[in-house]
Amino acid sequence: MHDTFTSTVAALSTARGKAGIAVIRVTGSDCFEIVKKVFVPRSGKDLADYPASSAVFGDIYYDGEIIDSGLCTIFFAPHSYTGENTAEISCHGNDLCASLVLSSLFEAGALPAGAGEFTRRAFTNGKLTLTQAEAVAELIDAESTASLRLSNAKVAGKLAKEIDDIKDELTNILASVYAFIDYPDEDLTDMSSDEMKEKLCFVEKRLDTLCKSYATGRAVSGGIETAIVGLPNSGKSSLLNLLVGSERAIVTDIAGTTRDVITEKVTLGNITLNLSDTAGIRETDDTVEKIGVDRAFLSMEKAELILALCDGSQPLCEEEKKLFTQISNLEGKNIIIVVNKNDISPICEDKEKFLKDVCSGIKTVSISAKLGNGKDVLSEMIGELYPAGDELLISGLVITGARVYAAVKNAHKAVCESIETLEVLTQDVAGTDIERAIAFLSEADGRQVTEEIVNNIFSRFCVGK
Repeated sequence: MHDTFTSTVAALSTARGKAGIAVIRVTGSDCFEIVKKVFVPRSGKDLADYPASSAVFGDIYYDGEIIDSGLCTIFFAPHSYTGENTAEISCHGNDLCASLVLSSLFEAGALPAGAGEFTRRAFTNGKLTLTQAEAVAELIDAESTASLRLSNAKVAGKLAKEIDDIKDELTNILASVYAFIDYPDEDLTDMSSDEMKEKLCFVEKRLDTLCKSYATGRAVSGGIETAIVGLPNSGKSSLLNLLVGSERAIVTDIAGTTRDVITEKVTLGNITLNLSDTAGIRETDDTVEKIGVDRAFLSMEKAELILALCDGSQPLCEEEKKLFTQISNLEGKNIIIVVNKNDISPICEDKEKFLKDVCSGIKTVSISAKLGNGKDVLSEMIGELYPAGDELLISGLVITGARVYAAVKNAHKAVCESIETLEVLTQDVAGTDIERAIAFLSEADGRQVTEEIVNNIFSRFCVGK
């Protein structure tokens, strides 16, 4: 990474390998002076004489010889992705050809771009907020239509604008506080304590909505860690296969078939589950199976969502009592009890009574993992835990990253404290909490974030972006 950004850099922006074209991006103050030594328009005109955003056809040179022909698209500062003079050379998609174009550019004076350097320059030059820059990385990594839709909305700046609007509202409230502090006898403040409290309550609701969106953001972008647990032969592998839509796990009538954790990524509607099918939980003297059971408990501990299976066709047993009592006492987990094998018989009365008594308040669904009965109901229950409707995703008002979530959550806490302060103290005292809230929101959009955090964010980008 070139910290001062005074140099001109170049990198391959498309994936390596054979393809129709390869695109090499160049950006920096000396961009056109460097590129014209490598790319010569067939028209004979200088690149800088073309209108902005022109795609120019010409020849590409290496070591004084023409090695390819292609297009060069030019963008003038500040109307480019990076905010600097930028050129994108499109040559034929051959690794050797792309490498020779890069070599020519380096020979002409360009330096190799660091990971994420183009996007970092865009952030530094005010073309993107840090929230938008992070969304660029999410857009590249998107594995579902929903994730793509959400990332696009964030790149467009919808989340950044919401955070900025909230910060402006807090700044306006704080300005009234400052007027009271500077001129206490002049009554210059245009906002009473009750009015200030009303405005702060409105801000608190907006921040609370953003905080709650984080669960949805993670479900759409990264996926929810989900463990399928239960006794042997309860139907865990069948449920995995049902959700995946293929025979991913071996299913037999032999107890203890699954000895290790099987993982799979599954999309249900707009959300993604990182599923783990675990070994059947029971007491065993089998060394290998015991390791599998230990890993099942570890998966359950790490999971955010637990699908706890029981065989509804079998009477309640002591091992099942023990497992579901333990599950019902877990904290900080989303749990759905899945009563399997309703194609064989209704749930046994003793098991139904036990689940109602011990696991009251926990969502329960009856299914047949073998036939697929109840899959839609299970999907709906999961969707209720992680609401991710199309309108919400298009709005872009969804937090996906831990950094932004921490900043917004801290701002929400500070606003809540300012409201509590107004109950017993004056506006100027509450202003201290409002200042803290503004500072936290400034961290969210990158205005007060440390250099270390910025470096960490852009280190995760690929070279060429």
